Amino acid sequence: MNRAEPFDLVILGGGCAGLSLAYRLAQHDDAPRTLIIDPRIEYTNDRTWCGWPVTAHPFQGDVRARWHTLTLHTAQASTTVESRRYPYEMLEAERFYTRTLTAIDDHSSISRVQARALDVEDREEGVIVTLDNGETVQARFGVDTRPHPKPLASPWLWQDFAGINVQADRMPRHAELMDFRVGENPQDGIDFLYVLPYGPDQALFEWTRFGRPPTSPTTLEQRLEAHLNERFGRGHWQALRRETGTLPMAPPTRANGRSMVVTGAYGGAMRAATGYAFHAIQRWADQCAKALLAGQPPVGARPGRILPQLDRIFMSTLARHPERAPEFYRLLFEKAPTDRLIRFLSGVPSVRDTLSVMNALPWAPLIGSTLRCALPERA
Repeated sequence: MNRAEPFDLVILGGGCAGLSLAYRLAQHDDAPRTLIIDPRIEYTNDRTWCGWPVTAHPFQGDVRARWHTLTLHTAQASTTVESRRYPYEMLEAERFYTRTLTAIDDHSSISRVQARALDVEDREEGVIVTLDNGETVQARFGVDTRPHPKPLASPWLWQDFAGINVQADRMPRHAELMDFRVGENPQDGIDFLYVLPYGPDQALFEWTRFGRPPTSPTTLEQRLEAHLNERFGRGHWQALRRETGTLPMAPPTRANGRSMVVTGAYGGAMRAATGYAFHAIQRWADQCAKALLAGQPPVGARPGRILPQLDRIFMSTLARHPERAPEFYRLLFEKAPTDRLIRFLSGVPSVRDTLSVMNALPWAPLIGSTLRCALPERA
């Protein structure tokens, strides 16, 4: 079975990246005829996105909470930083899904189909997508936002996390961005906890691990529950909501094709050294929608050349010295000017921002990693 008329655009994947692009197109009456293909049956409150709004985005009215002050803990010291210009913000998927899906479903030129793409033909003249329901879809252009997991090689790591929205007494007053005091054996992975209080008795607790191979989120959820029992007392806290996930802290797994571009967490929109993706996806969605509305081909994620190389150096340093990870992050927050560090972590630094961050870290391990990265990679 074939759809009668070809689309201008097909979007593979209806997650953060796919919906962010479609939402922008839905703000225009003359939006290209677009089809979103995603296998999920329903949208649930399955994600929490955090980061700094260095650049504006259309979902700022849906932000659940913001924090101007952040604390980082290591076994040796604690560091607190403040930014009045760039508050750290948390946005829950439920509000994002409601806003985007409402706008998309109300637009006459944008539609969704609940299906999985079994085969994609990427040709000069367009794309042909075969769905698991037997349909064939044709479009002039395509945007692929689907995850494409594959084994990661050194120095790249997986970021695995398990989070619980907790209700309990004695919540911290300020956000704790990284608490490395929960880590046990750095050879197993770099563990830290972050705590984002958004009410007098409610906070998001998230246990995160950087490691390779990936750790089961169930294991991290058990670690987190044990921590909460120790912190509040067994039976003295309540789980309001749970989330788990695994993300690649690595370069894009695929490149753009003839008529199909790739983006999303696996397509270059996520910063490899940090795992931050939401705000970068919003910047990409602005650029891609602008091109499409002007009658031009879509654009893929553009991580640039310098930041990916710096990410490789930093990740190589973590791989060689995992026991020093808490120290490296503490030095970043202690020595780098806060707003410069935020712009760097968010992927939009100036040259001065980048130099400030580089000067905050010890040179010896970075130089060693730089030399290793300069050598040809072994097969």
